[in-house]
Amino acid sequence: MIPADRATLYRPDIDGLRALAILSVVLAHAGVPALAGGFTGVDIFFVISGYLIGGHIHTELRAGSFSFLRFYQRRARRILPAFFAVLAFILLASLVLLSPQEAAVTARASFAAALSSSNILFWLTTSYFAPKSELNPLLMTWSLGVEEQFYALVPILMVLLTRLRRNWLLPSILAVCALSFAFAWVVLPVSAMFVFYMLPGRAWELGAGVALAVGLARTKAIPGPPWLSEFASAAGLALMLAPVFLLTPNTLFPGPAALPTVIGTVLLLALPASWVNRHLLSLRPLAFTGRISYSWYLWHWPLLSLARVVCGGNLPLPIGVAAIAAAYGIAVLSYSWIEQPFRRPPFARSPLRRYAALTVAASAACAALWLSHGAAGRFSALAQIESTSQSLHSDPCLVAGQDQPNPSAACLGGNSPAVALWGDSHAAALAPGLRALAASQGYSLVELAKNSCPPLIGAAHYLPWQPRAAAACAGFNRRGLDLLVADRRVRIVVLAASWAAPLNQYWMDGWLVTEPETAQRIDAQTQAPTPEASHRLLVQALSATLQSLQAAGKQVIVLEDTPYFDFDPVLRVRGAKIFPRRKLAEWLGSPLASDPGLAAPAQAPGIARSIAALRQAVAANPGATLAGPNPALCPTSAMCAYRDGEKLLFLDNSHLTAYGAGFALRGFQFASPDTSSRLPAESVSGDRPQLVSNPPSTVPPSRPRAERPQSQ
Repeated sequence: MIPADRATLYRPDIDGLRALAILSVVLAHAGVPALAGGFTGVDIFFVISGYLIGGHIHTELRAGSFSFLRFYQRRARRILPAFFAVLAFILLASLVLLSPQEAAVTARASFAAALSSSNILFWLTTSYFAPKSELNPLLMTWSLGVEEQFYALVPILMVLLTRLRRNWLLPSILAVCALSFAFAWVVLPVSAMFVFYMLPGRAWELGAGVALAVGLARTKAIPGPPWLSEFASAAGLALMLAPVFLLTPNTLFPGPAALPTVIGTVLLLALPASWVNRHLLSLRPLAFTGRISYSWYLWHWPLLSLARVVCGGNLPLPIGVAAIAAAYGIAVLSYSWIEQPFRRPPFARSPLRRYAALTVAASAACAALWLSHGAAGRFSALAQIESTSQSLHSDPCLVAGQDQPNPSAACLGGNSPAVALWGDSHAAALAPGLRALAASQGYSLVELAKNSCPPLIGAAHYLPWQPRAAAACAGFNRRGLDLLVADRRVRIVVLAASWAAPLNQYWMDGWLVTEPETAQRIDAQTQAPTPEASHRLLVQALSATLQSLQAAGKQVIVLEDTPYFDFDPVLRVRGAKIFPRRKLAEWLGSPLASDPGLAAPAQAPGIARSIAALRQAVAANPGATLAGPNPALCPTSAMCAYRDGEKLLFLDNSHLTAYGAGFALRGFQFASPDTSSRLPAESVSGDRPQLVSNPPSTVPPSRPRAERPQSQ
């Protein structure tokens, strides 16, 4: 991404490499089929950047002319002018198109990006409930943060080693690369997001370029016959491009899976005289695209991100391609009118303090928008709606990394007879409504909830991007079961989860694995089981859970999941209330330009399979009850509500708000705790507390108010 210094002889083939890298990235981001591994273009950029800038530092060190001040001044005038132009555009677009909450999130990311630390922010805030990454206009700046952090350290390392003993420089760089690669390999299964976003797991890619530059400075020509160089360059091109087409979203990255990209790029950089470099990579269209690649990289993502926001999160391919084409045109102008002028006098003589002052000013503007909660006064009614949809984010009973329930009194209830809610984040979303329902009928609520962890014994939810979470899920569920079995206050146990998620078998959703597998190293497990195997495992594990609870005298209620939507209802509500956003959506022909309040639920295959599995498990365990929130949320089988008047029922496409939880559970009744308290906790037969759901034919739910709100 960072444009190279041109102190050495210009090589058009390097710009050709940049062109292949940026084309891989932007086409993949636009959703072009068959380019699922296009994200590896960033790794190509890392190697190129390390080669050029590391080589420049080494050349000046050998000549005795290196200056930290000049180095960082060059970096500033090559990076900051185009970056700040994009940043200004994003902030202005935020004020026009984004809601207060969206603008505040964007401003926070902008503030971090201005300080070259957005990669740290994205790592720290990458959680189950973080806003969808593709909706963040600053997401592309994570790689700039990695590079700038690398170049804050590598000159110091190279200067120290050169002064201590020059012969140590190359071995030391190679040792750092080996340590970084080993770190990425070991930590990737434990914390994939840390390795992806942070410098320790990426340094080896940049370091490979630096090592190549230092090595070539000592060996002016690579030994070997010409045919070997031609073969190596062709192999390098194949290695570099193959991952673009072959990697899948299930691949753990960027550890060993990044090796082909890095090795291929190193080979091509090392062989400028080969036919591939001289005739293919040096083609004028490729070389020109490579020259504008930095600006294209900066501009393509904000346009794609804002287009996704306007279209409600789902970006049609034609709109995505149009966005990157528009970004290409803007990049040409940015390269000619911003990048190039700031590399020439009088701007080239601008002292570093001017760029520092500009950074402070930009950071202050970002901080002001962030701390003002996205200038909430622009859309005060929308800000109020958004403020009511955050209860799940602060639920202390919903645990993430740990493998045991929260033991606080707020999660384990009082001394009265209790209803227990056990499940994942979908269960936690229901907790406010169930807590109020239980209290109104004389019960306290015990809440045991863990992200992406359905309440199953004998199976756990495996996530390819967080492989070790399956073992934590299994441990949480075992401890949760022991707690419920031993707690005599608990008369009723409600099981709720996103049952369909592990049956969808997508990379983010993952799939089910047996409990013994969670104790093994399943880091390399990238193939999902068959739908039939997943169905059988869900039925088996849920049956085991029901049997364990019923054996302890608990009445068990299995809740079907809330409806899913193919879009984010919150984005739809925002779009209807922000006039420019709604008009732009209409102009783009987005079907989500309207906000009727009702929509057809999603029909993913995993949803139907999960419902069938729940029914099969409950039918096999007499005494268990199967219920669900859909009668209140869905006035017809074909339409479900996502808001009730001006109140949101969902905070995303599947999680209920606190208000939505109460809305969904209205009409549910438990048996009187006075009656149920006379039952011994160890009872496994006789009358048990019952959940009575008034059927729609008896007490029909009121039709959700779905009038279209007026724009602000």
